[in-house]
Amino acid sequence: MVVAGFVASGKSTLSRALADRLGAIRLEADRVRGTLLEAAEAEDAGPEARWRRDLSADFEDEIYADLMRRAEAALENDPRVVLDACFPRRAQRVAARELAARKQARFLVVECEVPEETLHSRLAERDRAAGHPGWEAIFRQLAEHFEPPDELSPDEELEVRGDGPTAPTVDAIVARLGSLPGAARSAAQSHFDPQPRVVSFDCWSTLLGEEDWPWAHALRVTALRDAAREAGCEVPHEIAERAFNTAWQRHMALWEEGMVSGSAEVAAWGLAELGLDDSHPALEHLVRRFEEASHTSHVVALDGAEALLSALDTAGIPSVLVCDTGLTPGRVVRQLLDRLGLLRYLRVQAFSDEVGAPKPDARAFLAAIGPLGVDPKHVLHVGDLKRTDVAGARALGMRTVRIRARHDDATQMDDADDIVDSHAELAALLGLRIPQTRT
Repeated sequence: MVVAGFVASGKSTLSRALADRLGAIRLEADRVRGTLLEAAEAEDAGPEARWRRDLSADFEDEIYADLMRRAEAALENDPRVVLDACFPRRAQRVAARELAARKQARFLVVECEVPEETLHSRLAERDRAAGHPGWEAIFRQLAEHFEPPDELSPDEELEVRGDGPTAPTVDAIVARLGSLPGAARSAAQSHFDPQPRVVSFDCWSTLLGEEDWPWAHALRVTALRDAAREAGCEVPHEIAERAFNTAWQRHMALWEEGMVSGSAEVAAWGLAELGLDDSHPALEHLVRRFEEASHTSHVVALDGAEALLSALDTAGIPSVLVCDTGLTPGRVVRQLLDRLGLLRYLRVQAFSDEVGAPKPDARAFLAAIGPLGVDPKHVLHVGDLKRTDVAGARALGMRTVRIRARHDDATQMDDADDIVDSHAELAALLGLRIPQTRT
């Protein structure tokens, strides 16, 4: 699926919601652009050079060629790919159509349109935020070489408004698609093995729980305040807490965008909120304290988790871990798992800070199951979140189970193939027996 339209037409918001609904891989031209610019731009070139390159016709061709390469690689693993880009030229849209044909995937172009007044208001807001008129310049350039999509048949094209509620628009597109690959399945899965060859697990709220998260939060706020003091700046607790919360929210927003950040970034952002240079030696000390805070809080294994992992091991079914890391990196999570007796059962551990991509990115899952040489269709993934665990695993063809022992995800997205309330219930689903435990 191509979600196209001018900049500021609402296509990114829509493509994100569609990818979530469909359990699809989402590829964004803006992210490709940023990656190419970072690779090619001289360190001291400055923002003006960046925008000049952005406005180059040759650079636009480079972006779309790279986007198509990524889409082709994604289609090797899943028939559901959403491309978020302007696609102003026929050749660009035809290239996407031909790729879909080669991969025997269905093809649809969704065109986002907004009133001209709304469009220019959004562009002006972006330019104010950026401090230069780059977005308005990009719009003018796109408008100059825009080619109407008259090469598309009625079955390949759908026009939508990009300034209204997103959910009804997504509903309309889904209705247009009809029967969706990867939609929620019934519990009886004839194409799934009765028993998986590998079980992959999410970590937090699936195997581990942090009983005293507010304490870990308080430790990190105190650490930020201490780092500021080390750098020669005494700040009140409430100012340090506000700075930490702002940095944490930035981290969470990036995670939802599919980008990795952790203690190093949050520490630097927190110090920057306090007006401090992130090159100060206090930063290194702060990062370490952020990373280690979970050691001091009360982290526990969920009821029945160790018994289930042991039963899987006894049955000859390997277990692996696919974990999105926040401020607690994979290095520390391994120590927590080891302390609680779970690490020995997890043949492979894939952490987002080490893989370079969080769920639902396919790389996160493939890093865990790839070393075992098993096809994803023979893997069962267990997790608590629909957006990351269910959608990401399903996109690779895995069977999915959502566990709500610690957290019940109520978001309006396709649910897992099965839902369980405990590890004991999951064991029963898999035909395994484990002793009942209580805390």
